[in-house]
Amino acid sequence: MTNYVVFDLETVPDLAIARRLLRLDATMPDETVRGAIAEKYARPDQDPAEIFLKAPFHRVVCIGAVYAEREHDGPFTVCSLGARHIGDKDEARLIGDFIASLPQEHGGKGPVLVSFNGGGFDLPVLRYRALAHSLSVPAMFCGSGRDYWYRFGWDHMDLCDMLSGFGASSRPSLNEMAALLDVPAKLDGMDGSQVEAFTAAGRLDDIASYCLGDVITTFRLLLRFALVRGEIDQSLLEQSEQSLDEAIERAAKQRPLLSAMRQPSSRPDAGDQS
Repeated sequence: MTNYVVFDLETVPDLAIARRLLRLDATMPDETVRGAIAEKYARPDQDPAEIFLKAPFHRVVCIGAVYAEREHDGPFTVCSLGARHIGDKDEARLIGDFIASLPQEHGGKGPVLVSFNGGGFDLPVLRYRALAHSLSVPAMFCGSGRDYWYRFGWDHMDLCDMLSGFGASSRPSLNEMAALLDVPAKLDGMDGSQVEAFTAAGRLDDIASYCLGDVITTFRLLLRFALVRGEIDQSLLEQSEQSLDEAIERAAKQRPLLSAMRQPSSRPDAGDQS
């Protein structure tokens, strides 16, 4: 049996790092610090407000994941899905508990990690935040028997990187892939650019639902990728999709927005034509 963890981070700028780097006074308003660090890295022809900061300048506010397993030649079975945010626990515990939750096979081998642009952002952020908090996370550094840092391997499947030919063609967005697959995406029209404002407004549960929406879309992409590679057939795809929709239905009892992430044919109102 092989375990899979499809995961996603939601992050915001860590202004404490920006203050230290720019030697700014602690009394300076956050908005001023945010503008100053963006201006430092903006190109001459670029609006600083549009700058997406480098990974070392981000702190994690939410982690979402789908935990699944697959027996040899069988369907993918979703064991659970969920998201936690900094309203539940502080960032260090959020990261530490997520890594501790990674399942192990017999012999201590960790799961296959699956992400969308995780090689370029999510995994580096986890590494930088472990450094910032002095966290010991050997499971992320071959301590689990897997090499999550090897770009061209299968221990970490960055689907964005893989599907673009590792940069040979332009990288798609997750929303574009959802449109290609004709699957639900982006709950309530929210996108990553809103996470910073939602965090400031205390809307952490909305961020968690959005994050889960992204990992659900990424899991569907994983299934379709497995189909086109010949790893599963249409019957196994349908069984895997059904397992996912059942997990979404369970999770929607706490996060009702997630109901929109089920396949249209499996929603309670699918047969309602009124």
